[in-house]
Amino acid sequence: MATFIQTLSLRTRLRAALVLMLAVLVAVLLLLADSIIERGFLVVEEREVAERVTQVTNALENGLLGLQRTTIDYAQWDDTYAFVGDEDPAFIETNFVDSTFIYNALACVIMVNAEGDIVYAAWFDLAEETFVDPPPELTSFTGPYATLLQHRSVDAGIKGFLLLEDGPLLLAAQPIVTSLGEGPPAGTLLMGRWLDEAEVARLAELTRLDFAVYQPDAAALPDELQPLAAGATAEKPFIQIVDAQRILGATLLPNLSGTAGIVVALDLPRDVYQLGQTALRNYTLVLLATALLFGALVLVVIERTVLRRTIRLSQQVAAIGPHAPTVRVEALGRDEVGQLAAAINQMLQRLAAYQTQVAENERRYRQLIELLPDAIIVHDGRTVRYINSVGARMLGNGLPATLIGQPVAPVVGGLTPRPDGTPVIQEAALRCANGETIEAELVALPFSDHDTPATQVIVRNITERKQVEQTLRAAKEAADAANRAKSQFLATMSHELRTPLTAIIGYAELLEQSLDVAEPTEMRQDLGRIRNAGVHLLALINDVLDLSKIEAGHMQTKPSTLNVSQLLETVVATVRPLAQNNGNQLLVQHDIGLGEMFTDAMRLRQMLLNLLSNACKFTHEGRVTLEVRVLPAEAPDVPERLTFAVHDTGIGIAPDQIQRLFQDFVQIDASSTRKYGGTGLGLALSQRLAQLLGGAITVTSEPEVGSTFTLTVPRQTTTLGEAAPLVPLVPTALAPPSLGDLPGGESRIILIIDDDPAIRDLLPRVLAQTGLHFEAAASGEEGLDLAAALLPDLILLDVLLPGMTGWDVLQQLKSDPDTEAIPVLMLTIAQDTANGFMLGATNILSKPVEVERLATEVALVLHGQPTAQRLLLVEDDPDIRAYLRRTLVQGGWSVDEAEDGPTALKLLEQQAPALAIVDLMLPGMDGITLIAAMRTHPHGAELPILVVTAKDLALAEQEQLNQSVEQVMRKGSFRGDELLRSVRALLQRRTER
Repeated sequence: MATFIQTLSLRTRLRAALVLMLAVLVAVLLLLADSIIERGFLVVEEREVAERVTQVTNALENGLLGLQRTTIDYAQWDDTYAFVGDEDPAFIETNFVDSTFIYNALACVIMVNAEGDIVYAAWFDLAEETFVDPPPELTSFTGPYATLLQHRSVDAGIKGFLLLEDGPLLLAAQPIVTSLGEGPPAGTLLMGRWLDEAEVARLAELTRLDFAVYQPDAAALPDELQPLAAGATAEKPFIQIVDAQRILGATLLPNLSGTAGIVVALDLPRDVYQLGQTALRNYTLVLLATALLFGALVLVVIERTVLRRTIRLSQQVAAIGPHAPTVRVEALGRDEVGQLAAAINQMLQRLAAYQTQVAENERRYRQLIELLPDAIIVHDGRTVRYINSVGARMLGNGLPATLIGQPVAPVVGGLTPRPDGTPVIQEAALRCANGETIEAELVALPFSDHDTPATQVIVRNITERKQVEQTLRAAKEAADAANRAKSQFLATMSHELRTPLTAIIGYAELLEQSLDVAEPTEMRQDLGRIRNAGVHLLALINDVLDLSKIEAGHMQTKPSTLNVSQLLETVVATVRPLAQNNGNQLLVQHDIGLGEMFTDAMRLRQMLLNLLSNACKFTHEGRVTLEVRVLPAEAPDVPERLTFAVHDTGIGIAPDQIQRLFQDFVQIDASSTRKYGGTGLGLALSQRLAQLLGGAITVTSEPEVGSTFTLTVPRQTTTLGEAAPLVPLVPTALAPPSLGDLPGGESRIILIIDDDPAIRDLLPRVLAQTGLHFEAAASGEEGLDLAAALLPDLILLDVLLPGMTGWDVLQQLKSDPDTEAIPVLMLTIAQDTANGFMLGATNILSKPVEVERLATEVALVLHGQPTAQRLLLVEDDPDIRAYLRRTLVQGGWSVDEAEDGPTALKLLEQQAPALAIVDLMLPGMDGITLIAAMRTHPHGAELPILVVTAKDLALAEQEQLNQSVEQVMRKGSFRGDELLRSVRALLQRRTER
């Protein structure tokens, strides 16, 4: 076929191509027109049918609304309300006569009292205008019909269809209340009418549409409506084309009893479709006529402007040959054909010039081949056909001419390109003519030597490169070994780094608290710097160690069962001070009943703290929200997950910076680093920890609007609850004692020292309770005089006072033997809280202080502190043991110390402590063995145990500790106040049990 087409003339092929293109174009346009026009008319037809179905449905709905209004009218009569209670027959005889049913078009009226008993039921035949027997289904309201008597409120009624044995019934049910709409409902009033032929005829006349009503299981239901009866397309009007003349439109109306409803169907003529078919036929005729006319015109134009001139140009080009190289074609105008003739003439001129240039290039190519440092050899598999000077020196006597026709070297001759012409590259040891053996790279290429197939081989000396590669490989292996050694060093040094840092931080904190006012301020600041630097250094070391473990593949997760709600309370309580420092509101939203998770509690808490801390740090005077949701399992390989989304209204992140967030040691930009600080490890470490737990962290953000960081992690249990409202988070605490519940009915004196008259007036009013007497002083001097004279039970002291500051007043109070025992609550906007505690303040509250917080602190002071309890401390390091003992003593407990396991067991024999604090790395008997031995002792079976250790626990050790101790704290990751809070919480939990 292709050969036959090539034998045809250009004129014939153009005509055939034009006819074929016009035929294809007309066919495509006809197909498109048929598809577009017919689809458009079908859409219009379906829309019209849907509108007719909706019109009938609205008419039925209006009928239900009218029935409901009648029911509401009767249900809100005071007489109806009274009848349900006393069943006075005069009410029925007066209000429910034949005319009532005929006027309101009612088929039934039923009254049911609040106990579910029918107190009145009447069924009326509107056609015969006489009362009839009720259908058996509605002689009682039990089973599926019990829902007709259930209402959400006194004004909430029910309306709809009931599919009974006698046919569909339009029914409205309304609670019976007083005329003022007040409850409780005395019962339920039900009114209904049959959706029979008379009702259908009335609605058909009203809508001017003929429609039919079918029961889904009726034998008269057309076959076309069977899918609708099965409920497959009940969400929208059902449309079914019957033939070219008819189309069905229907809908399925639900039943109040919960079973299948009724089918409302319309049989309509297809006028719109017939109009579309007529338009399509007219379009086809016009298109065919236009195509024929257009084809004829195009053929005439092509013949006159292209074909004749092209044939003439072809004849002139054929006359040019090797015997007439100077012949040129004739210019045939200035259009494209004329430009083609000029281009042919220019091509002939360039060909003559190229022939001269090719000869010159050949000479240059041979010179270049001779100057290359690589050997080039052309062979036919047996003998050398060509060799350059480098090749002759490498394989022979240095003269290329003497090697032509000689047998090719086996290493070179055995290398040939692949059959498809692809070059072959190979490295081999090649022995040179001078006896030297070199490392060579050989490349074999296909070559044509005077139309004879041959192979061109390029030989490159790579001996020096191989030596360099060997040196680089050795250097890389040494670098990899050094990197592995670094990771191993960091992993093994974790315990040795954390233990001394714990002592540094602890002793700096104790020394700072023990300094009195006489010590130099500079020394106290230096000690504070030591503690802060130690805390910061420890955080950096922990992050780097964790990151190193992940990179080295040594990070182990330690899963355990945890309560999600308790974890949220702990995390929020930790982050709340940071949020308050920046004036942020901390909110939470979570599913009710979050249940438990089986995951690494420490790592999950670490990630949440990092995300919340970042949100609080980059948000000022805004809102930070923690939203926890449960994602149900989607597939066997996608289990149930929990998402922890942290939303903030902070500075936001630019889109081009989001991709850099999770890189190690990277901040979002230089300005944020200077303003907010940080190492850039937090998010990178959190992302890797999330991946270790089988989850991930994603982020969405908009500059100046805020950011959302979402942590998604899987869990094993399934607990899905309802969404809780968004409320401000408050830390969980015990309810404060009542201020008025004072022991023995004693009267207590509270002295207020504040220069603000509004505060002196406000505090007695908000704290006023029976048994409390308030005195006020406007200056420090006046406060000292009143304190010495009254000896109050409590002093509320402002810091910023005129003349003598609050710190000076506190110092004098604590230096006077008569007033040193008086508890003092400091009220201040200053940040130097440590100074107040060292001077002897009971507590320091930041202004503006919440009334509830102040009342709680006052109540705790007036009701006294709990009696001291005995604690058992087991720690082998004397410095750490002394730091922990002094911290616990300051918290109000007595401490028994043990440096090893046997000593601890002896102390346990002597007296049962309230709580034990145990290190795991002990001489002789390790901490886990000691805990197991304590659990077998009568004094240790129910003893709360708090583990304080610097050891990185293995998974088995973590699981064992989870079953035997209450809490594990890692050395260097907590401060003294955090230790005291944990001890108080464990003792409180034991007391509650």
